[in-house]
Amino acid sequence: MYRQIRKRAFTLIELLIVVAIIGILAAIAVPNFMNARVRAKVSKAYSDIKAIAMANEMYALDNGGAYPNESEDHPYERGWAEAGVFWLTTPVAYMSSIPTDPFERLEDKTEHATPQVYETGTGKRGMKNVAYNIFTVGPNGVVDGITSSNPFTGPQKAGVNNTYSSSNGLKSGGDIYWYGGDCSVAKGLILDGKLYNGTCPPSFAN
Repeated sequence: MYRQIRKRAFTLIELLIVVAIIGILAAIAVPNFMNARVRAKVSKAYSDIKAIAMANEMYALDNGGAYPNESEDHPYERGWAEAGVFWLTTPVAYMSSIPTDPFERLEDKTEHATPQVYETGTGKRGMKNVAYNIFTVGPNGVVDGITSSNPFTGPQKAGVNNTYSSSNGLKSGGDIYWYGGDCSVAKGLILDGKLYNGTCPPSFAN
């Protein structure tokens, strides 16, 4: 006689337990994965902005202390005068290429076909660019930190919560920025509720 062997199937309760465990693991893993992506973008922004600042300083050494013009976030769609970041690659290559900004502005997602790069502004003495600012809108994708057209004078945006800080949450508001050059041109500059006259806010103060 042959003994009949029954194959044991999973019960409904066991299946529900497995599904619940998978759901819990997914709930833990997905936010961590998303946070890791944000952290990687923040690190890239720090590195890229510092590289642009170093290129700016090398440019100034060769140009009598003058820095490139202001550069908008989509300089490929602008004229030479509004695409100062290109002055760092042509005709002299102070940088091998222009880094792209990892943080896309919410309002720009469907409006531009060209890459978004870090935006820059200048501080002038007469007609000469003697200081500069480089920034990205940061993880929240909102323009709520720096005004590129005039980053050295007056309140920037509302004058509060201008600086991105991961301690306020990875997707908190504020920009990631760098100030350089002769900051004596700063007049009544207000960032995060602090007044700067003749000095600039610390770069990467976040």
